[in-house]
Amino acid sequence: MPDPTTRLLTSTRRRLMVVTLTLLVLLVVGIGAATAIVGLRALDADVDRALEASVDAAVSHLDGELPQPREGSDPDEEVLASSDTFLLYLDQSGKLIANPSGTTIKGLPDEVAVANARIHGLDLRTVDSNGIPIRLLTEPVTASPDAPPVGYVQGGFVLTLHEQQTASLIQAIVLVGLVGLAGAAVVTLVVTGRALVPIRRTLAAQRRFVADASHELKTPAAIIRANAEVLQREDLVEEDGEPLVADVISETDRLGRLVGDLLQLASADATGLVIERRSVDVAALAADVVRQGQALASQHGVDLRYDPVAAAVGSATVRGDPDRLSQLTLILVDNALDHAPEGTTVRVAVRRTGRRVELTVDDEGPGVPTSDRARVFEPFTRLPGVRRDRAEGTGLGLAIASRIVAAHDGTIAIDDAPGGGARFVVALPAVPDGPASS
Repeated sequence: MPDPTTRLLTSTRRRLMVVTLTLLVLLVVGIGAATAIVGLRALDADVDRALEASVDAAVSHLDGELPQPREGSDPDEEVLASSDTFLLYLDQSGKLIANPSGTTIKGLPDEVAVANARIHGLDLRTVDSNGIPIRLLTEPVTASPDAPPVGYVQGGFVLTLHEQQTASLIQAIVLVGLVGLAGAAVVTLVVTGRALVPIRRTLAAQRRFVADASHELKTPAAIIRANAEVLQREDLVEEDGEPLVADVISETDRLGRLVGDLLQLASADATGLVIERRSVDVAALAADVVRQGQALASQHGVDLRYDPVAAAVGSATVRGDPDRLSQLTLILVDNALDHAPEGTTVRVAVRRTGRRVELTVDDEGPGVPTSDRARVFEPFTRLPGVRRDRAEGTGLGLAIASRIVAAHDGTIAIDDAPGGGARFVVALPAVPDGPASS
């Protein structure tokens, strides 16, 4: 199972990739949309300019006089010219009188366009002729600027090729965008990996420093404690100094526990806890830990009990390291004793629930607020309402417990105990009934 540092870096890299790719997607989509809009508008503007130039040239050439109607023209004939552009000459009522391009299309001339040009001076619209899109411009023909129109010129541009160009442009933009996103994904994967290299090196150096410093502190701490014990045992200090010597021994013990816990955490973060998997009867193991903890419970004035009834339901065998599981149980019992008020009870129980073996430790202390339940497994975090009659703890016990549970592919959580206080619940994968070993 990956250590917490690896999980943190993997999670950080994943979030960084998601954020980066999201920004790149928005950027590529924005650029693609802008390019499409600008490109399509440019194509449309080219069509309108070409159509306007053709119609303006025809109106100027007429010089205020309409051509004579041609005989034999059939307005209902549905024929498209080979050219994309065509011109129609209309009289004052909008009736076709000349078709110099030889093109007649069903539905043209467009009477609505003529009526609108009569009111507004010109009309530009896109019409549909049996599924064929046509850009249509209608302009009046006048003898002078103030004179009424003597007729109209209706020019059209068949948009079939234009629409093909538009579709090709959109396809090209989409293709380029997809290629760009694929390239961006590869670059993001490489860049985020390299961006975390300095962090990985820093964390590795930090772990090495903690491990090395802890090793270096063990020897002087042991020497200080040994010398203080000699002073105390040989009565080499005056009576007034005896409390100071006792404090030295107590604080040295606390330093020793801190050094040991730091070494365990550093080892777990670097390579994961080394565990020897064997068949372990968690019920028997918990009962033995409770037996060993009776003396400590008496010092706190707390009744420490083991629930044999719950443990008898099904097999409580798991595959794990008996020493580590004993350490886990002892950490939870010790934590419960430290938070249980005098005269209350701490209960330890083991039960089989489906494919899991659950170890629960209940106390009658102040409990753990819901908002604090996740962070109590972080190093150097102390639970609220702590009550200790001995030296202050290191705040690393529950962090180590969390590492042990993770190494056994289990889970650990905090809930409310039935009688008030906190309940720590450890769930470990169960194995079929079989012999247990310690």
